Amino acid sequence: MNMTKTFITTCVGIASLLFAFAVNAQTTNLPPPLSIQILSQNTLSGVAGDFVTVRGQIMNTGATTLNDVTTYLSLVDTGTKLPVDLEDWSAEKGLYMGSIDAKQILPLSWKIHFVKAGTYSLIIVAEAASNQIPQVSTITHFDVAVKKNLNPGQVLPVALGTPIIILFLLFVLSYRKKVDE
Repeated sequence: MNMTKTFITTCVGIASLLFAFAVNAQTTNLPPPLSIQILSQNTLSGVAGDFVTVRGQIMNTGATTLNDVTTYLSLVDTGTKLPVDLEDWSAEKGLYMGSIDAKQILPLSWKIHFVKAGTYSLIIVAEAASNQIPQVSTITHFDVAVKKNLNPGQVLPVALGTPIIILFLLFVLSYRKKVDE
């Protein structure tokens, strides 16, 4: 008798779970997803200090118009595993796309300033007002090389100019002293 109650309770539990999934599947009307592609994966390279353009495109793969679509860049330093503050790297964090019609493709473009040498990962994130879940592009990995500078921090003119000016002043003082004698 005890096994029968357990069996019936299990069957009722499974049936209610299946019923809940069926009702949820019928009432959940998720909007069509966005499709994002990054076109400039192979062109993201450079030296610290360079300006590059990240190009991509966003496509509405659904059958209805998506409203209030916004795209963002996300940049991670893979060496430290920390996100990078885009305020230093780019003035344009997000691009407001507005509405995207069904099957419409729109270009994306960001200017990025390579601030620091290292290895980085970049993704584009898109969100629409009607979507609960943001869509994310594939990851673009790239390296920023160290800038070789013979005059870092503009120190060379000061380092060479100061001794020259001091020697010149000593020469002028010495010359005046000889002239006054």
